Amino acid sequence: MNLQKFRQKYDKFTAEGEKTVTEFIKHQKYPLEQVYCDSPTVFDYFSRLVTAEKLTLVTRSEMEQISMFKTPSHIMAVFEKKEPEWDVSEIVGEKTLYLDDIQDPGNLGTMIRIADWFGIKNVIRSSGSADFYHPKVIQSTMGSLCNVRLKTMALSEITGQTVKIPVIGALLEGETLRQNHQLPASGILVIGNEGHGIKPENIGFITHPFRISGHQNKIAESLNAASACSIFCFEWSMVSQ
Repeated sequence: MNLQKFRQKYDKFTAEGEKTVTEFIKHQKYPLEQVYCDSPTVFDYFSRLVTAEKLTLVTRSEMEQISMFKTPSHIMAVFEKKEPEWDVSEIVGEKTLYLDDIQDPGNLGTMIRIADWFGIKNVIRSSGSADFYHPKVIQSTMGSLCNVRLKTMALSEITGQTVKIPVIGALLEGETLRQNHQLPASGILVIGNEGHGIKPENIGFITHPFRISGHQNKIAESLNAASACSIFCFEWSMVSQ
């Protein structure tokens, strides 16, 4: 079943797990449609957060049928995809994470969570990346989706619509992080596909190529994309704007 097709058709998405659902409800970024619980205890807790008409008690069997996961939590909520519109020119002078064909939903969700942790408020993905509202992305963000601005655009569109802006590329070749090579205080950090890295057509937009230097006796050829993203975002967070 093409779940993304139905998310787009109805402009809705689901979130599961007590912490994730709680964060979405508290931030009110996305309008809540309905909450489903299969536990009286969980039902009682959420009855203090949402109105009675938006809360439904279901059986465990029913939860297993509607959940997107093999082992469902005790709660699932449905939200409207009403992401506030914003202009890409607003990223000038800010830190922005660009995800270039990140196809694993778990990785993409983890990177959104990393961006939130290090105070990066803008996350832009290429159209070839996993859907921002895929259930595994929602689960991996643990609520951080509520605290970042999202957009889907080609890197060429971004660089074409803004004044000259630094573009940092996470590459296997480039200047080594932490060797007196200063990351720009603001700009776009591009993290490439898990297996192929940054797309060739996007390499030309990179103004600051950097790499993470490993141990001289390492066997691994590269880091997991989310791990590399975490290191870059940590280093970048040390640079004042």
